[in-house]
Amino acid sequence: MRSKAKYIGLNQRIPFEVLDAGINFYLTKGRIDKDYLRERIQEFTSGSNRANKATLYLLQILNRQQDILDHLKEYLRDVPYSSLQKDDKRALSLCLISLTYPIAYDLLVALAQGFKVQDQINKKFINEKLMAIYGSNRTVNIAIDALLPMIIELKTIKRDRMSIYSMCSNLEVRNKFISELVTYTDIKLSGSKSILIDDLNFRPWFSYFEVPPSRSLQNGVLIHKKDSSVGKGYLTIKI
Repeated sequence: MRSKAKYIGLNQRIPFEVLDAGINFYLTKGRIDKDYLRERIQEFTSGSNRANKATLYLLQILNRQQDILDHLKEYLRDVPYSSLQKDDKRALSLCLISLTYPIAYDLLVALAQGFKVQDQINKKFINEKLMAIYGSNRTVNIAIDALLPMIIELKTIKRDRMSIYSMCSNLEVRNKFISELVTYTDIKLSGSKSILIDDLNFRPWFSYFEVPPSRSLQNGVLIHKKDSSVGKGYLTIKI
């Protein structure tokens, strides 16, 4: 169903390196520093207006997902964030971006659905899928143009040639909290109150992740496992 009023909120690329640095700064120093973020974003952005806008998006992600970052900080404790594997960091950023700007989640789900039936997807397919959700307008096009390089940088898809995309290898998520966050993000943004454990491998969002089952099925900070009369049970979100 088309919903022209559905929130988009993003129209400029956020470099992974800067978001990753902002996460590390918050986890080590316990605060979000606008000046630090702006200084880092200027390494990737030309022009004051573009730098200010990108800084605003970074602030929105870090502020809105502060509770999740606090849980991550508690989980890591004395382990430095910098020691996490690159794929764990990519998965974390992907979840934080999607939770702040759900159009990123909708884009990835649409792509995953397309990749189930064909190896490559063109830009026209992407535009049609998202415009069916958000309406046909320039704002959607701008958001797509901002998001595509971001999810390419996060190693979910790759550009084979102009306007033609294919999937990358799955992100290998090894950190328990981040694997839990991957599941939490899917439940929350899909609008489901719960998901069956048996269905995890068939859900589009999980096409991008390799999450060890033993880690994703345990009770944790974000999700709760419940028994059911059939299968392995189901998962619900706690916060």
